[in-house]
Amino acid sequence: MGLSVTFVSGLRGAGKSTLIRGMIDRFWKKEPHYIRLVPVGSDKHRPKLCSMKPEECGLATARWLEYDEDRIFEILPQALTAIHREDRYGSVIIEADADPSLRHAYPYDHRLFVMPLPASVFEVFREPRRAATELQRVLDDTAAFASEIFGLFDSADADDVDPHEPRSDLTDTQMRGFLYSPLGDELATRIQLQSPYHGLVESDVIVVNTSVGENRPETAECLRRIERLLKRIRVSSKQHSELFLCEPRDGTGKDCQRLKQALETMCRGGQ
Repeated sequence: MGLSVTFVSGLRGAGKSTLIRGMIDRFWKKEPHYIRLVPVGSDKHRPKLCSMKPEECGLATARWLEYDEDRIFEILPQALTAIHREDRYGSVIIEADADPSLRHAYPYDHRLFVMPLPASVFEVFREPRRAATELQRVLDDTAAFASEIFGLFDSADADDVDPHEPRSDLTDTQMRGFLYSPLGDELATRIQLQSPYHGLVESDVIVVNTSVGENRPETAECLRRIERLLKRIRVSSKQHSELFLCEPRDGTGKDCQRLKQALETMCRGGQ
């Protein structure tokens, strides 16, 4: 398309707007276009970036875009196409909360995930029993989806060669065999996380905002688990992702300096 599209998502109140404000002020040489995605009926208020005139806050344009889950795959590309007509090689930064329907609504060029300091391990990760239950549910949904895709419908009129047999849950051995496959490894990695945190596994940059949340005894262990998870993803999917422990408004410290370098590469126009 020519545009360079950066998607910034994460939990509400984690500091996404602060990070974006810093990117606009420090890195973009040409004013980017800004889109705030908000679900229909949300109690969100328009941020300053959408309330002021774009030129007053360093933006080319600013859009407040309401969507519903069924139409996001139409609404977002339409908005980006409109921007492309105005600015063929421009930059677009999209801000959104942690909504699963947005993760694949567009082939974003860059992804950032912003989260607070986790107070406990299970704030980010599912408990093992719940993770196993969720994995079984996903496998059941996948089997139903595959059955529809390949036309394997259960029907009284269908001439089945073999009668349908009810299947029991996977045994521990079968589950381990599946999990050791590349697909199983990828799926299990994502299933470990609580739903609001699914976006971090596919993000190029994950920012843990040290000014939001509480640093408790389990915080360090949770961050170690996130690092191990990202390392596993890098091996299985060849994806390059980085975790930064940083206060975006501060800008000092080793991680903040590394974060600046990572963000600077994202704040360039399209080609």
